[in-house]
Amino acid sequence: MRACKKIMKWLAGVLLIIVVGLVLITLHSLYYSYGMMIFGEHSAAATEMFWESEKLWGSIYTVAVIVIAVSTQIVRSFKRRKK
Repeated sequence: MRACKKIMKWLAGVLLIIVVGLVLITLHSLYYSYGMMIFGEHSAAATEMFWESEKLWGSIYTVAVIVIAVSTQIVRSFKRRKK
């Protein structure tokens, strides 16, 4: 039961990091996609640019965070076994 709580706490932490990062990526994408409308960019082009950048950076960020979190957890488990 204690191991299950540890895993759930770890997953909640990873999920929180991913959600916060995705919110920041979304804000960044919104600023750079719709901010260009000031300079005469059309709304349809801005929307297309927003979704393309959101998919690209969101997926890269999510995969990177998951890979780092899982690899760190694996290394920690090997270090605990050696002691």
